Amino acid sequence: MAALTFATHDHATKLCYHYISSITTNITVNESNVETSKLTHSDGNSINGSNNLISHLAETYARELTTIEAETGELKKWLEDTTTIDKNATEIAKKLDEHLASRTYLVGNKLSAGDLATFARIHGYMAGLPTQKRFESPNLTRWFDFIQHTAAVEAGPKAGLNLIEIDLEAPRVAKKVEPRKPKPEKQAGSSTTTAAENEPAKGDRENKANKKPGKEAVEKAPKKGGEKKDAAKGGKQAAAAPISIVPSLLDLRVGHIVKVEKHPDADSLYVEQINVGENEPRTVVSGLVNHIPVDQMQDRDVVLVCNLKPAAMRGIKSFAMVLAATSLEGKVELVEPPAGSQPGERVYFEGYKEGSPEPQLNPKKKVWETLQPGLITTSNKEASWTDGTDQSVHLLRTDKGVCTVPTVVNASIK
Repeated sequence: MAALTFATHDHATKLCYHYISSITTNITVNESNVETSKLTHSDGNSINGSNNLISHLAETYARELTTIEAETGELKKWLEDTTTIDKNATEIAKKLDEHLASRTYLVGNKLSAGDLATFARIHGYMAGLPTQKRFESPNLTRWFDFIQHTAAVEAGPKAGLNLIEIDLEAPRVAKKVEPRKPKPEKQAGSSTTTAAENEPAKGDRENKANKKPGKEAVEKAPKKGGEKKDAAKGGKQAAAAPISIVPSLLDLRVGHIVKVEKHPDADSLYVEQINVGENEPRTVVSGLVNHIPVDQMQDRDVVLVCNLKPAAMRGIKSFAMVLAATSLEGKVELVEPPAGSQPGERVYFEGYKEGSPEPQLNPKKKVWETLQPGLITTSNKEASWTDGTDQSVHLLRTDKGVCTVPTVVNASIK
């Protein structure tokens, strides 16, 4: 039996594995902080690296994900190009948009391992794009939404790639209104102007000679101290440091589900009404239908991220996100606050209690996308965040205790 070890951030290999996991049971899996993913066979031979693993998994267990020989070179090129997507996402997105202008799939006329790997690698970039920016890459956006609702609809969440709500209705383009051209002024000496009108009177000539600078001249002259103010303003802007992305930026709260029902237009979504200590419950849409029965969702305490930008999910706007842990085998469990917690009670990571959450996270800063890969359950089934810089572990808690999950360990939280 072969053993597959995932690197924590290798979502591409995870997605390919979970897509074909129903085909084979001859692989055991685990996740580690290793730099690259690795597959070790029972004879001791191993395969290293995401691209090599993806090709091997497809060729060995899912031949339908491979391409014909003439397309192999093109597939390898996309696998290699997208490996560096963290460094040049905008450039690769532009290439993909141009490439997909007349294509349904990345390579050939059917789904390939290249579609799965590229989808996984560009997922974070697409999640951080505002709606208007997505319409600047219409072919890429169309392909991405197609893949996430077909090939990745079940395997995606298991690999840590949740559904991204994408509005495919293009915004109305405002018509550009040209400014009206001013009428030409009359010129001196024209046929309609007399010499007497052009010649100033004697009194006017004398007044102009002794006249002090007018309002127009004063406005053109630099104001006293203006240069200093501008310099100070520029210095203040230059001194402004970029935001430090830390867990305290997240507005995490205890919530209590008071009502839950299936989404009327999406079979995989729940629509919940959750009390988070405000005047009215928040409407929250969660993709948990295929993982947690409705009777296990009703009337229970959960942990929510409350300052994500509200997003429409199949026509219903969601105003928070319920935290759940997903094991490598795809088992999903809700993160539970400690007993005695009250709706609206603050949830925080140890060591980051003193920070102030952002009122609403700016999608361009990718705060959630940066922090989420470090969210994982410990071997004691505790929810935690691992700092990628020093590998320190910070437990998720309220003042009453630590947040936990029922059974899954080393599971990704999202």
